[in-house]
Amino acid sequence: MCGVAIMVLIAWRSAGSAQAQSAASYPSVLTYRTVRVAEGVYAFITPEERTGFQSGNSIAIIGDDGVLVFDTGNIPGSTRKQIAEIRKLTSKPVRYVVNSHWHPDHNLGNSEYRAAFPGVTIIGTSATRAGILERVPTYLGQMKSFAPTDSLMRLRLSTGRMRDSSAMPDDVKLTWGLITRDYAEFMPEVAQTKPSPPDLICDDSMTVMLGNRRVRIVSPGRGNTAGDTYIFLPEERVLLTGDLVTVPGPFPSSSFFRDWIRDLDELKGLRASVIVPGHGDVQHDYAYINMVRELLVFTRDQARVAVLEGVPIDSAQKQIDFTPFIKRFTGGDVVRAGAFRNFYPNPAVQRAYEEASFEIQGAIPKPGK
Repeated sequence: MCGVAIMVLIAWRSAGSAQAQSAASYPSVLTYRTVRVAEGVYAFITPEERTGFQSGNSIAIIGDDGVLVFDTGNIPGSTRKQIAEIRKLTSKPVRYVVNSHWHPDHNLGNSEYRAAFPGVTIIGTSATRAGILERVPTYLGQMKSFAPTDSLMRLRLSTGRMRDSSAMPDDVKLTWGLITRDYAEFMPEVAQTKPSPPDLICDDSMTVMLGNRRVRIVSPGRGNTAGDTYIFLPEERVLLTGDLVTVPGPFPSSSFFRDWIRDLDELKGLRASVIVPGHGDVQHDYAYINMVRELLVFTRDQARVAVLEGVPIDSAQKQIDFTPFIKRFTGGDVVRAGAFRNFYPNPAVQRAYEEASFEIQGAIPKPGK
C-alpha cells in the first residue's frame, strides 16, 4: 500500500478547514477509471492514495499476439473486473505481467491473473520477488492490527467529540470518515489475497515483443525500493513509472534517496509524452516529476546536514520543515495534505538520515549534487 511497507500512519491533529466536504464525495477504493493513454494501452486509474487502504494503478498493453499487464493491484474484485475489461478489448491472452516493486498494492492481484491466464509469465526484479516472498505474507495481519484504531475513530465520529471532549474539527471528521470507510471496504477484499511472486527475474532490462509492439522493461536498480521496474514504450513515448512517481506525493518508507534521484533523472531522459504514475492521474509533462526530484534532494541534503552536525534522528524529524512542499504538492486540499503528512516526512527523514549515516563512513557529497 502506497509504498509504506504496510504501515498506516494517521494524523490525529487538525490541519485546516474541510469546507463542508464529506467522505461520501470521494470515490470508493473499490472503484477505478479506465483511461486510454495510447492506441491499445489502457490505464486502470485507482482513487488517489489517501488512507493506505488502496490499490495502485494497473496498465494493460495490447499487442498483436498478446497482452502485457503492468502491476495488478491488491483488491481482487477490481482486478477481476480489469481482467474482464481486457477480455472485452481483445481476444488475445495476457502473456506477461510485470510487477514494478514488492509493495502489496501493486502485486497481490498476480494470483488473479494466474487463475485467468494459466500460461502467464510474471516478471520482476530479485528484490521484488524477495519482498513478495518474505514481507508481503505479513500484510493481512498488519491490516487487521489497525482494527482497534478503526474502532476508536468510529466511536469519536459517532459522538462528534475528540478525546478531550472538544468538538471534532471538520477536517478530522472528513479524514477519519474516509479512513473508516476505506478500511471497511478494503478488509474483506484483501482477506482474499494470496502472494504470488515473479517467476522470471529481470534485474537489468529486457524487451518484450507483442507482435510488432516493443515493450521495454527496465530496472534502474534501487530507488523507491531495493529493486524497482519501469516500462517504456519507445514508439508511443509512453512511460509507466510504478512508485518511482506517485501522486499526491512520494512514498519513501523503503527508499534509497541518492538512487531514487538518479532514477528520476533517467526517467526524464526518456522524454515521454505520456506518464502513468504508480498512484494518481496520467501526466503529460515532467513538471510533477521535477517537483518530486526537488523534494527528494531537499530531504537528502537536510538529512546529511543533520548527520554531519550530530543532530539525533528524532530531532531532525521535528526540525526539517516540509511546509512549503506540502503547500505545493497539495494545493491546500485537506485530504491530500493529511496524506502527505502521514506518508512522507517522518519515514523520509528516517531513510535519508540512515543513508547519510552510512555515507559518513566516506565522503558525503556536497548538498545539491
